[in-house]
Amino acid sequence: MNRKTLARVGAVLGGYAASLCVAVVVVQMRQSQTSGPREQASAGMHAFGDLILFVFVFAVLALIPTALWVWFLRHRNK
Repeated sequence: MNRKTLARVGAVLGGYAASLCVAVVVVQMRQSQTSGPREQASAGMHAFGDLILFVFVFAVLALIPTALWVWFLRHRNK
C-alpha cells in the first residue's frame, strides 16, 4: 500500500474513532446531569436511554467517515 492509501484509511478510521469519542463524551455529559435519580428503581431505564443516545450520536457522526470512505472507493474504480 502506498502512502496515499494509508492516509485515506487513516482518515476514515480516525473519523470513526472521533465519532466514538464524541458519543462517549455526550453520554457522560448526560449521565452527569442526571446523576441524582439514577440510584432509584428506574436505573435500568436510564441505562437504556443512555444506550440509545450513544447509538444515535455515533450513527449520525459515523456518516461522515462512511461518506468519505465511499468517496475514496468511487475514485479508486476509475
